[in-house]
Amino acid sequence: MQMTLFNPGFRQRLLLVVIVTLVGFAVLGGLSVSALNSQVDAAGHADELSGWQNELNLFKIDILAVAARDRNDRAALESLRQEKRAQLERLGAEGVDVGAIIDLLDELVRLQTEVIDLGSRIGDGNQTGARGALNEQIQAFEAAMFSNMRPWLEDVKKALAQLVERRDPESIKGYEASIQVLRDKITELGFIDAFADRIDQVAASGGQLVKLLRDQAAVQHQTRSELETLLSSTDMLIQLIDSRLQQARADAAATTSRASFSILAAAVAVALVSAVLLLSVWRSSTRTLSRTVESLEKIAKGDLQQRLDVDTQRNDDFDRLGLAVNGLTEQLGGVLNRVVSSSHRLQSMSSELSGTLEQLVAESGHTEDETGSVAAAVEQISMTVRDMALASEETNNLALGAHEATEKGGAVITDALGSLEQLAAIFDQVHRELDELGVASSRVDGVTEMINGLAEQTNLLALNAAIEAARAGEAGRGFSVVADEVRALAEKTVNATASINKIIGEMQAQMKHILEAMRDGQGRVDGSRSLGDNAAGEMSRIRDLFTQVRDRNHQQAASIEEISATAQSIATSMSGVLDTVRGNAERSREIRNFSGQVVSHSDELLGMTGQFRC
Repeated sequence: MQMTLFNPGFRQRLLLVVIVTLVGFAVLGGLSVSALNSQVDAAGHADELSGWQNELNLFKIDILAVAARDRNDRAALESLRQEKRAQLERLGAEGVDVGAIIDLLDELVRLQTEVIDLGSRIGDGNQTGARGALNEQIQAFEAAMFSNMRPWLEDVKKALAQLVERRDPESIKGYEASIQVLRDKITELGFIDAFADRIDQVAASGGQLVKLLRDQAAVQHQTRSELETLLSSTDMLIQLIDSRLQQARADAAATTSRASFSILAAAVAVALVSAVLLLSVWRSSTRTLSRTVESLEKIAKGDLQQRLDVDTQRNDDFDRLGLAVNGLTEQLGGVLNRVVSSSHRLQSMSSELSGTLEQLVAESGHTEDETGSVAAAVEQISMTVRDMALASEETNNLALGAHEATEKGGAVITDALGSLEQLAAIFDQVHRELDELGVASSRVDGVTEMINGLAEQTNLLALNAAIEAARAGEAGRGFSVVADEVRALAEKTVNATASINKIIGEMQAQMKHILEAMRDGQGRVDGSRSLGDNAAGEMSRIRDLFTQVRDRNHQQAASIEEISATAQSIATSMSGVLDTVRGNAERSREIRNFSGQVVSHSDELLGMTGQFRC
């Protein structure tokens, strides 16, 4: 790429604009990163100071909570001391001067521990520590004193309660005064010798309690003083950190302001330089493009002899564009000359093609007529095959109906055979019952014979009784009457048994006739059953024959369906062939028309190419 100092090309100027813009953006990016780093550092320092301040505030809050904690919880106090000491040591490792605060914390915890120890020695109630010992002495004194001393002892108890509750100098003086009043009153009563030791013990225990309370009050006062000192030192350190935090925030704001000004100034400078370079490129490219457009407009009007001015020494993109346009016009001139020659040849060939297509269109019409006749014949065959398929389907339906009727006839015969079987079973049952009835009638004959025997014996006994009554004379007349009655009954019994035998004989004769009729009916039933079995077999064979007929009808219907499908396929194919032939004929006509249009266009092309100057 050639580039001179005073005549740079379009691409070099555009590249210079891009380089300047990229350098400007790089400078802006560097300034932005630098400003961002400065802001991050300032913000990090401010966050660090704010964290220190928060840590110390939390430390102060926890220390203030020490006074509200349970005074007997030494383990919690020691845990708090270790936790806060570790917290302060972390701050010290980060550069905060916390040595004095750590010492004050240790002293505060020590004093608070001493307060807890003194409280333990004093006692949490009336059962432990010095309070418990004093309460025992008072109870022992109360058990040994007289009843008139009770009011003074009650005053001592009240003073002791106020002492434990208030723990101030006034309550201590009140308690000591109540002990002295008790001693004086007992002395006035003249019982001091008896109760001196007990009063001294109560006074000694009370003095020990008072001493512990005073010591605890002194340590608590020292603890409060130490706490105030610790809190004051913590507040001073917090104020120091707060002032440093305010300074850090001010520094961060100043850094942000400087960075914003630097970025804005660099952006304005980059924008000005880029604008100047872009304006120069725009002016140069506008002049060159104007000349190029004028030349292209002339070329568009048909002046292919037009050429663009090209600076071969500068050789920039616009110069290469001019060279390309000049080469294009030269090639277009050559192409137009060849187009004129080709148009003449095309006009001649189109005329020959038109004659050939006329003959092809005539032959396509004849082929279309023959194909239509074949398609009509195939369609008639297809309709005949469809009629055959319908007839086969109707035959198949009739065969199915006959098969169903055969099935129903077989079912009827089967039911009739079942009924005959039931009738034969009934005949067998009746025959058995008649046989049993004959056996029963035979047993009745035996019974009647036995009755006849008994009647004859009774008649003989009556006759003998009548003879004996006759012998007895008048005394046996009544017995003779009875014997006559018995004989008469015996004769009636014989007559009755004779009638029964006659009836049984008639029944047996009728039963024989019935048995013969039953045997004849059973034989006829057996014959009917045999005929029914034969009929069922014939119906089964008929059903099998109808099944075969139905299967063959199915096969015939399937064959007819295949023939119909084949005929339909042939008809469809012939329709497609007919459509193809018609399409070919139509396309031949279109080609003939196109050939005429080609001749017309060739004439137009020759007219248009004549407008150009090559």
